[in-house]
Amino acid sequence: MTTRRWLLCPLFAILAGQSLAGERTWRLVVAPHYRVLSELGDRDTLAWMRNFDQYIQSTSDFLKINLQALPPLTVVIFDRDKDYTPYKPMRPNGKTANVAGQFVWRPTWSMIGMAKETDSAELRSTLQHEATHWLMSGDQGRQPAWFSEGIAEMFSTFERHGDKVNWAKPIGPHLALLQNTRPEPLAQFLIEPSALFDRDDHTERFYAESWAFMHFLLFSEKGTRRPLLSQFLQLYKTESGEGTVATVFGPHLDEIEKDFHLYIDQRSFYYMIEPLHLPPDPPAPQAAPADLVEASLGLLALGAERYDLARQHAEKAVAHDANTPEGHRILALVALENHDTAEATRHAEAAIDSGSKDSELYMLLGDSYQSGANSQAPNAAIARVNQYENAINLNPRQRAYYERLAAAMFAIDKPREEDAKFLEIGLRLYPGADWVRVGTAVVDYRLGHQEAAMSTLEAVLKPESTLDPSERNYATKLRTHWLFESMRSEIRDVEDRNDYAGARALISRYRGRVGEDADAVSFLEEIAKSLDVRELMAKYSQARQAHDNAGARKLAEQLLALPGLPGNMRDLLQKQVQGSH
Repeated sequence: MTTRRWLLCPLFAILAGQSLAGERTWRLVVAPHYRVLSELGDRDTLAWMRNFDQYIQSTSDFLKINLQALPPLTVVIFDRDKDYTPYKPMRPNGKTANVAGQFVWRPTWSMIGMAKETDSAELRSTLQHEATHWLMSGDQGRQPAWFSEGIAEMFSTFERHGDKVNWAKPIGPHLALLQNTRPEPLAQFLIEPSALFDRDDHTERFYAESWAFMHFLLFSEKGTRRPLLSQFLQLYKTESGEGTVATVFGPHLDEIEKDFHLYIDQRSFYYMIEPLHLPPDPPAPQAAPADLVEASLGLLALGAERYDLARQHAEKAVAHDANTPEGHRILALVALENHDTAEATRHAEAAIDSGSKDSELYMLLGDSYQSGANSQAPNAAIARVNQYENAINLNPRQRAYYERLAAAMFAIDKPREEDAKFLEIGLRLYPGADWVRVGTAVVDYRLGHQEAAMSTLEAVLKPESTLDPSERNYATKLRTHWLFESMRSEIRDVEDRNDYAGARALISRYRGRVGEDADAVSFLEEIAKSLDVRELMAKYSQARQAHDNAGARKLAEQLLALPGLPGNMRDLLQKQVQGSH
């Protein structure tokens, strides 16, 4: 999924023509954590980078971010807005959005696009908000929506003044909105799954309240509420939102809410001021290779959903260097957006053959063995798993990869111990990924560890787990299926000993374990009925063998009185009863 946010700017005349990369001079700077493709002079390019480096350093230090785990970021800086216009997002009505800049994030690549002549404090705030999401994307653990947006809004205010930097300054429009509009009650606000609502005013309120509540937890009462934030974030990784709120705030939530409202209404606010620690100076700009320019502009166009323009740049990149993986990568992603899975698979394979290490391409190939171009290939289910595991090897900090691997394991009758290890890695990184835990249970069960598998499944079916309704339904049915497999085996053992009382005790015990599952209860009732038939038939056969005609006739009449008795058995019993008179 693409994450994109843009900033509205005053209306300028928009030129519809598409500038080609080859008409302009591009310079490239490769910094430790991102690269810049710029039309500006070297002095202006390096000045922008120094400010951005300062923001990265200050933000990552405070948030304890592992910068090595971030997806690659490319910043494209145009000299003129009219040259940037063809790469701007489109509005639903088909017109170009009047934006000053944009930030695009995907699991394996990120883009910033902007023009120097529209640079402003407002644009920098927007880019810093989105760049905070980029910095935090290395941690794919569950995070509440209010924290993700609240921390991004706080760092959107980052500024450098002389030998100091500051952030978390009060945001006037947010305070005004909250002071004039009732905030959402914390009991609901803290468990909202998304910052986006059907109504724009609700979305705006959520952003404002997220910033305010983060500010409240970090700075109110001289920072003494910060442990509540740490506790909430840690617990939320493995518990439901409701469970986390109850554990962290409990009966004190009303008191916290009252203090929060008072905090919003106060006249002054603390914010962070820190000494300036200059990061290393960026390296000198160099002439940008033509294929890299085309590929970068292609990704920027792709992020803006300008698919034709993205394809044109990708084809130019391939024309410059037929072995470049970047051109094929973009063509694969464009084809995927156009729902042409066969073309997407072909270009993904070409990109990988050319040396691409983009884990998303391996995931794409894995998907092709499920329902795409390779779905009819021999051992498609195993190939799907192998491709997902290749992707994890390249990019292990992607929770979605483990979840898709877990689902893929359902089709594997004979998994390997190595498959279990991949899922175990996912659970170590994301202990709240209960769908991965379901996959672990399936693999364990098929590897012969039935008791451990059942224990895992019962744990994830607790109300506080993070399974969604469809996942919970699947896990419930899987548990019932395993219970019945175990029950059948146990019943066969006691039936072989003609211990029908023991068999009924087993059914009663399993009835208590299946809960309110109507299908499972019905199934157990049918087994109980068949058990009645088998017990009476065994006694009937014994009576006939003992020439106890009266006893046999009485048993036959009991059998004939049972509903649902098979027709052939009913006919045989009726003949025998008639013959005994």
